[in-house]
Amino acid sequence: MSKYPKNIISFVAKESGSGKTYTIEHVIDELKKRGLKVTAIKHAAHLEILDKKGKDTYKFAKKGADRIILYSKDALYMYELKSPDTDYIIDLASKDVDIMIMEGNKQWPFKKIEVFNSKLTSRPMCIDEPSSNFIAIISDIDMTTDIPCYEFDDIKGICDLIIETCS
Repeated sequence: MSKYPKNIISFVAKESGSGKTYTIEHVIDELKKRGLKVTAIKHAAHLEILDKKGKDTYKFAKKGADRIILYSKDALYMYELKSPDTDYIIDLASKDVDIMIMEGNKQWPFKKIEVFNSKLTSRPMCIDEPSSNFIAIISDIDMTTDIPCYEFDDIKGICDLIIETCS
C-alpha cells in the first residue's frame, strides 16, 4: 500500500510532444465541469521558465529569496528555491483538492496514464516497462493491452476512470 494519497494521477509519455498537455487541459476542464477541485503539478527545468528575466520576482529569486509569493485578489503563486522531495510536493498540492493531475515524473510511484503517440515512438512504455501503476493508455492508434485504451477525444471516459481510481 502506498503512503501517498490515491487521488494522484500522472500523465506520462516516452517523448515530448505526445499530447500530455493537450490531454491534461481537457481533463482539467471536464473535472471542473463535474464540480471537482483539481491541482495540476508540472515539473520545470529552470527558474526562467517560471518567471521572466527582469521582473521583480525573478530579481528576488536571483538574489536568493528562499520562497517567493506573488498574489492578487484572485490568485496566489508561490515558488521556493530548493529541491523539494516528493512528500513535500504532494503535501502542498493536496490541500483542499479532490484530484491531483501530474504531468510527467515517470519514476514517481503514482498511478499513471500513458499518452502514446505512434508518430513519435513505436512502442508504449506500459508494454516495454510494465508496471501495476499503469492504469490506462491514451493512443492515436488501436492497441491491445492489459489496461484500458482510450482515444484522445474520449475525455469523459478518461475522467470517469480517473474519478473511479481516485475514489
